[in-house]
Amino acid sequence: MTIDPVKIPQNVYVEDRIIGPVTLRQIMIILGGSGISYAIWAVMKSAGSMSIVQAGIAWFPGILAVLFAFVKINGISLFRICLLLLERINKPAKRTWQPRQGIYINFVTKEPKKENDDIKNKENQKKNTAIEELSRVLDQGPPESAFDTQENVASAEESPTRPVNRNKISANTSNRALVDDVQHAKKKNPSKGGLLRDIIPPPSHA
Repeated sequence: MTIDPVKIPQNVYVEDRIIGPVTLRQIMIILGGSGISYAIWAVMKSAGSMSIVQAGIAWFPGILAVLFAFVKINGISLFRICLLLLERINKPAKRTWQPRQGIYINFVTKEPKKENDDIKNKENQKKNTAIEELSRVLDQGPPESAFDTQENVASAEESPTRPVNRNKISANTSNRALVDDVQHAKKKNPSKGGLLRDIIPPPSHA
């Protein structure tokens, strides 16, 4: 798809021409000055007869408007020259330039603290031993006794309880002894051996 040629605007500060070389701004300035001059002339005319001096005073704004519209000095219009004169009155004509001190920035740098190599080695060794011990425990796994107890518990839970056969169980209740007939066991006097007496402890009393 081809792109249509586009006109690039040039000399954008050049004013558009309305009537020949006359621009819109010039026409507005002339109309404003002529209107003021006509108003002054009409007032003077209604007051009485007019002399040449009065007519010149009446038409002075129109003549001044024509000068502001068309006269240029070194490519600068009279209106812009008046603005530059006002700026010169407010600002000094002579200006001096001198360097000034800029922003002062002070970079403060600190050296990093040097740690002892022995302390670093000990800390690294402690970390390595702790990690090695943890990895060894994880690799070894739980003890076998834990698996055995879990298997026994699981087998005990799975095996159902059997009922008791009363025919195979018998109890002899003929030899009963009264509580009053119970007597203390006879106390045995320890042997009076010299060496054995010191070695063998005395019998405990029930």
